[in-house]
Amino acid sequence: MKRKSLVVIAGALALSGTLALSGTAVAGKAASSKVTIEAQVGGFFGAVKSSKTQKCANGRVVALYKQKNGGPFVKDQKIGTDIAQANGDEYTWSINTDLSGKFYGRVKAKDGCQGASSKVVRSQDF
Repeated sequence: MKRKSLVVIAGALALSGTLALSGTAVAGKAASSKVTIEAQVGGFFGAVKSSKTQKCANGRVVALYKQKNGGPFVKDQKIGTDIAQANGDEYTWSINTDLSGKFYGRVKAKDGCQGASSKVVRSQDF
C-alpha cells in the first residue's frame, strides 16, 4: 500500500512540474512583429506593427536592405537604418536612397519580440 501511495505522489509531482513548465513557456512567448514598406521617389517608408506596441513597435530599429541577385548565398546590401517612432496610431520609419532595385525592411528579434521582414518592393525612379 505504501508503494502505491509513493507512485501516485511521484506521478502527481511530475505532472505538476510539467504543467508549471508549460505555463512558463506560454508566458514567455515572443510577440509577433510586422514591418510594412512603400517606395517613394528618393527612398522608402513604412511602419512597425505589433500587439505589444510599446515594447515591440515603438523604438525598433528598422534596417533597409537592397536585394542582390546571385542566389541564396549572396548577402544583401544594408542601405541604412531608422528608428520607428510614433506617428498618429502607427510607429513609422523612413530611409532615403537614390539607389534603384528591389528593397525590403527588417527588424531583428529582441527580448519578447519576434523579428520580421517586409515584402520586397521595387524603388521608384526619379
